[in-house]
Amino acid sequence: MKTFLIYFATLSAIALLPVLTPSAANAQESSSKLSVTSKEFRYDKPYDALAIKSATKPSSQHDTEHSSSVSDESEEVHDAFDKTAREHKYMGVSKSANSITVNSVNEYWIYETWVTLHSDLDADGYHSTFSVEFDADTIFTSAPVYAVLYLGRNGTYDAIHVSSEFYIYGEDSTDTFTIESTLVSGFPSDDYDILLELYDADSETLVTFTDGYDDAALAYVPLESENNEYVIEDRVIIVEEHGGTWSLLSLIFICGVVVIRRILNR
Repeated sequence: MKTFLIYFATLSAIALLPVLTPSAANAQESSSKLSVTSKEFRYDKPYDALAIKSATKPSSQHDTEHSSSVSDESEEVHDAFDKTAREHKYMGVSKSANSITVNSVNEYWIYETWVTLHSDLDADGYHSTFSVEFDADTIFTSAPVYAVLYLGRNGTYDAIHVSSEFYIYGEDSTDTFTIESTLVSGFPSDDYDILLELYDADSETLVTFTDGYDDAALAYVPLESENNEYVIEDRVIIVEEHGGTWSLLSLIFICGVVVIRRILNR
């Protein structure tokens, strides 16, 4: 009889398992891989490095239309290669704040940064989209640079975006550059520190950086990836009684109880 009771309990548990399993289990992240999409802005407009370079490129009256076209195409290939090579160099690599070494002496600096938070769909205080605007200055009249943006916790940072090349002009306060990033996946809800590095585009050397120790705006930024943005909606659920899975399970359970009682009475 004991064997029969164990068998019946196991059968009932298996029958009820699909119904009682919470659907929230499927909401877990399938991968911890970091995924981020970013946009760049300058002078309140989307930044297109190739278009700006073509517009500001000096023209020569001796150049033919064909040679100009070939030159433009080769520059585009070169610029694309540089950006791809830089992304391979920095993206997917973690670094410690203690390992940062600047290879310039007071020639470049980041004067100020501004962080703006966007997109908090579930209103939990953690945002999946944010932008970092910064004003970089130099002792030179103009200099080509690019930036690498990192997010980190506990002193360890992961690169999330390598910017296009852009020029900074002396101590001009109007030449700010903005990186807007959307965290797609891989970022649990937490307070993150932002690290921003600036590189000389000609020498590929790190010339200056700023983080939460230099600027409080870059410390303890409440962020999370988009797949952690859950919106809970109020819904009215109407339950109609009808035959189905629950009726069958109830019938099985009642029959089992009756059989067990009869066996026990005997």
